[in-house]
Order: sequence, then C-alpha cells, then structure tokens
Amino acid sequence: MKVAKSCRQCRTAKRKCTLDTVSRSTCTLCAQKGLECSLTRLSSTRPKPIAPAAMASESSTKVNGVSRNQIIDIYIERIHDKPHTLFHPATLKSRVQAGALPEPVLFSILALAARLSSDQDIRERAYDLFQTAKESFKRTLDEVTLDNVHAATLIGNLCGVEGDASGESLFFGIAFRMALILRLPEPSPEDDSIMKEMKIRTYWSLYMIDQWSSAGLDVPRQISDTSENPLPMPELEYWQLRPGEQRMRTTAKDHDPGLWGYMVILARIFGKIHELHKRLANGDLTDSQTEEHTRVLALQLERFAQNLPSNVAHTKDNLEHHAMLGLGATFVALHLGYHHYSTLLYFHYLDSTVSQVPNQNLFAARCKYHAAAFSDLLNLSNGIAGCEAVYFIVSHMTVISSSALLHTLLFGEPSELPDTRRRLSSNFQILLKLKQYWPDVNMMITRLFTFQEACMRSTDQVYVVDKWIVKFLLQHALPIEKNLRPPATDYLAERDKFAEDALSILRPVRLE
Repeated sequence: MKVAKSCRQCRTAKRKCTLDTVSRSTCTLCAQKGLECSLTRLSSTRPKPIAPAAMASESSTKVNGVSRNQIIDIYIERIHDKPHTLFHPATLKSRVQAGALPEPVLFSILALAARLSSDQDIRERAYDLFQTAKESFKRTLDEVTLDNVHAATLIGNLCGVEGDASGESLFFGIAFRMALILRLPEPSPEDDSIMKEMKIRTYWSLYMIDQWSSAGLDVPRQISDTSENPLPMPELEYWQLRPGEQRMRTTAKDHDPGLWGYMVILARIFGKIHELHKRLANGDLTDSQTEEHTRVLALQLERFAQNLPSNVAHTKDNLEHHAMLGLGATFVALHLGYHHYSTLLYFHYLDSTVSQVPNQNLFAARCKYHAAAFSDLLNLSNGIAGCEAVYFIVSHMTVISSSALLHTLLFGEPSELPDTRRRLSSNFQILLKLKQYWPDVNMMITRLFTFQEACMRSTDQVYVVDKWIVKFLLQHALPIEKNLRPPATDYLAERDKFAEDALSILRPVRLE
C-alpha cells in the first residue's frame, strides 16, 4: 500500500502538498485555511523539510548533486534579459560564489531556473525552493533595498507561473513601492557604473512588468511612463563594465539603446494598445474613432520597425549573429514582442462585422500576418542554440498567435489552411514544451480551447469582438469564463473538424 504524499484537500484542489515550515504537522494549504490536514497523523513518518539556514548551507555547494552555479547559469542564459533584466551577470555570479547574495534573491533565482534544469530531481525541488524564497523574504520585508526589490520581483514571477494571481499582484506591488521609495533609477553618489546601470535596468524591468501585469490582472498601473530616464545601454557594453568603474552617462540621449532599450520603447506602445482595448470594451469609442486610434498606433509600430538599426532588424543573419554574441534569446524576445503587440492591436478587425470601417480588411490581414510571423520566429528560434524562448509569458503570447491562426482555420479561405495548420502545429509543440516547465501553462491552453468554443458559437460565419475578447487578449493572469452564444452553423461545424484535429495535440490523453 502506497503512503499518501499529499493530503485530501491538496489532492482535491490539485495543488502540490508541502509540509508547513512553522507547524511541521500540517501542510501549507491547510495551515493557511485553518483546515484539519489529513497528513497530521502521517507527519511523524514524513522527512523533516529543509530549514532555510540548512538549505542555504547546502546551496553553497550543490543542490541535489547539481552545482548551484550551474543553476545560476541556466537562469542567466535562459531567463535573465528576456522577461526582465535585473542583474549584472558577472557581479551576480561573484556574489553567489562569495555567499553574499541574500537568501530571498538566491532561492528565487534557483526556483525559477530549477524548472529548466535537465535534472528531474532539481525540477521537482523548484516548488520547495520557491516556498523557501517566500519565507526568507518575509523575514526581511521591512528592509527597503535593491536586493529586496529584486527578490519581490522574482517571487512575483514565481507566483505567476504557479497560477497565484493574488500573490503575483501582491509581490509585484511590493517591488513597485520599494522602487519608488528608493527613487529608482536615480543613482547614489557612491554608485559605480555597474550599480547605476543595474538601477536603470531594474526600473525599466518593473515598468515592463507593470504594463504586463496591470493588463493581465486588470489593475491600475503604478509605474509612470516617462522619457526622462535613460534607456538601458547595449548589453555587451554593460557586461564588460568592471566593479568600481565610472562611466559618465547622464541623459537618455547619451547612447544608442541596447536590445532592452528597444523593448521599453515597444512596451510604451503596448500600454496605449491596452488603453485602446479597455475603451473599446467599455463602449467609449465609435468604429471610426477606434479605426483612427488603431491607425495612429499602427504608424508608431511601423516607425519602430523602420527605425531599428540594420543590425537589430529582424533577419535570420541578425538572429544568428546575436546568438553568437550570447544575445540570441534577447533578440528573439524583442521581435516576438513586436509581433505580439501588433497582433493584439489588429485582433479587433478579425470581426468582419466591422465592414463599415474602410481599413477593416487591411487591419485583419495585418493581424493574420503578425500572428503567422510570431509563429515562424518562435519555430525558427527553437532550432538555433541560445535562441529558445522558454520563459513563462511566451505561453500567453503563443496562445494569442494561435487564436488568430485558429480564427483563420475556422473562417479563412481554403488556400490559407495548409500554412495555418502547420503554424498551429508548431505553436502547439512549443506550448507542450513550456508546459513541462511552468505549471500554469495548462490554464493558458484551456483559454485556447475556450476561444475555440466561443468561435463555434458565433453566428453568420464571423466572430464578434466584445468585452469577452478583450479579457481573453489581455487578462492572461485571470481565469476566462465561457462566452455563451447561439450554436454554430453547419458550415462552421464542418470547419471545426479541422480545428479539433489541430487542437488534439494539446488535449490530455484520457486513460481508459
């Protein structure tokens, strides 16, 4: 007879069951909810959890036989400089090796990177590392430091991948408030060039996170949009800075921005797209006003792409060149963002009932183009070493690209179907891969099934864009309810067979 590894409550809720570090006799979920835990009578036979101090000591050498430094390398190579840019890589490594990195930061990094390890034991410890990071952060919560800004930011990301929307919002909020108290990105007189740039990058990471999380959680933004602060410098220049070095850089126009600088410029446009969608959902705009706002934002996106330096433009040669420099995944992140934001901007015009809008066909075609371009780049990047996009938010972006492609599969011309099927299959392979790393990818996949059902309940062979679709496009951290409409026509039901065939790869296998 097998010994239960999780309590009844956690098994019912399909949550990972971990022993509470305070009581040692009940699991964390039951302790939080004040429930009687079925593990209480088993706790005497369970192994004691590793205390933070002991785990810190262990982490100074190895984590389950894998070098701690190897896990830090995974974080730098596969996560850092993609969804956020918080550290100077060489300085981060030296602090880890010297044991000078605070526990909340260390364990947050280990918890994120452990999920991407090739070692199964390390992946299984990711959740426990996450819990240790949270507990150690709570002990230093009243210390307003740059390290704690980083810790809160990383823990917010970890909450997001676990599907804890409230925790994500809470820890991001703490990071935002601490950053404001510290007056980021203003430097202190004693800061060297590394610290100055680190503060700039931390500020803009929080700005980017605020743009995404406010949309994903449907809450107000907290980091103001300003062009007064300097953009992040080119990554290679930053990496080459040495401790104690002083490099004068006082304005935003002192240098050409790095890849992350261009991401910031894109994020500003995304903020405006978000506002447009909110106004559209609230019925604040007429069709002609919506078209005008879309046209203005479309021009901004076009100018952004046109004004990129030739070595930053989206070409395969540039991708391979950046990969050689160790910047391949960051380069991919920039251009995936561009195609994702463009898909969001034009998604409204897939609704062909907006026929009175002169640019409806043009904007709908652009939506399809950018959804396809996103898919093609994502597929290409996965075949080039050092270019893979494996951070969590890629799953949401891939679902949006797949939704536009799925719409084409259901409502597009017959000539569009072969390439659309191929791209959907490629996207779904990526989602299945991401699902191995990040628990909440399952929710993202569920949203795609829900979108398909909503399309099937459309009438007159079109999909009508409304408040529901705005939630679907932007509120990626929140559950999406089903959009109930009349059932599909016979024509659409026939097309849905194609969609069902494409989606079958994502559906869980039922055991008979």
